[in-house]
Amino acid sequence: MWPIDALMEIGRDWIGRFIAVQGIDRAMAIGAQAYTALIPLLIVYAALLPNSTSFADALIDRFGLTGSSAESVRQAFAASGTVESSVTALGAVLLIISALSFTRGMQRLYEGAYGLPTRGMRNTKWGLAWLAVISVVSAVRPHLLGALGGQAEIVGSLALSGVLWLVTPYLLLGRRMRWQRLAPVAVLSAIGMTGVGIWSVIWMPHTISSSAQQFGMIGIGFALLAWLVSIAGVLVVATTGGAMVADRLDARKATAA
Repeated sequence: MWPIDALMEIGRDWIGRFIAVQGIDRAMAIGAQAYTALIPLLIVYAALLPNSTSFADALIDRFGLTGSSAESVRQAFAASGTVESSVTALGAVLLIISALSFTRGMQRLYEGAYGLPTRGMRNTKWGLAWLAVISVVSAVRPHLLGALGGQAEIVGSLALSGVLWLVTPYLLLGRRMRWQRLAPVAVLSAIGMTGVGIWSVIWMPHTISSSAQQFGMIGIGFALLAWLVSIAGVLVVATTGGAMVADRLDARKATAA
């Protein structure tokens, strides 16, 4: 088979896998679930974590916002002290339930990509375990990478991202899949998320600023929702592509044997 024919076949398989999981709808659903579940959870998490900056300041630092756009973000999100004083046990439980709905959305993506039967609520414990891993990584990542510099920081960031995106499907699939089959998804997800990070720094400051000027504080919500849907789209593409690569590698090994 000529290289161009092989590339076209891979492209068709990739697109077919994307369509099979209803990729566009899945990206919209995951982005919306992240917006309604993860952002409130991160706001509370940032407020309760000792010596942590507020969620608004974290966004400002992440996207390099200045001037009126930075001030709009501070007005849109409550200060850490306000959030901490208003957190109740019932509110915390509802936040966790919302976050678990997001984990189930991610779980369905991986199940669809690998053709596994859905487990639904039976996978709750693994969703909680994944949320715990995300919390730990969010807490230690700045300290781990802060000690590095230059190329070492870039390599460390890619390595940490690769490990995180290897652990993510492993846990959300309830440990039903071997690490080796998840490795292509982890590699493509890490590359995709790195590209999203670079694109976000360039695109988000202007988007947040223009949205805030046109629609006020609600415009920041529009910009964040569009950002999360875009991230989810990259994740769906990486997941379907990684699952397709894993199936091809397994088929090649079976043929060689």
